[in-house]
Amino acid sequence: MSAQGAGGFAPAPLRLWSNNVRGLNTPERRSHLLRALWAARASVAFLQETHFQGKEAPALRDRRFPTGFFANHRDAKKAGVAILFASTVRFNCLVELADPN
Repeated sequence: MSAQGAGGFAPAPLRLWSNNVRGLNTPERRSHLLRALWAARASVAFLQETHFQGKEAPALRDRRFPTGFFANHRDAKKAGVAILFASTVRFNCLVELADPN
């Protein structure tokens, strides 16, 4: 029996990565994080304490991690979470809900 899944390919292992990043407001920290995620071969990254402010998070995506979801504090640079998906992960968002606050 083959280990191949539907479509004739072998599924890759799913590697979950979680970290308290203690702020990602500088481009250098974001770039370093994305390189570390790729080096660790992370499939999905769960990031806490991103400290982004406002409705839009700074660019925290690249060709290796093109999909991300973010929750930021509206009024201050504190808290915040992000979930990033590697380009190797087949991800389909069926429903997206936003907190009105």
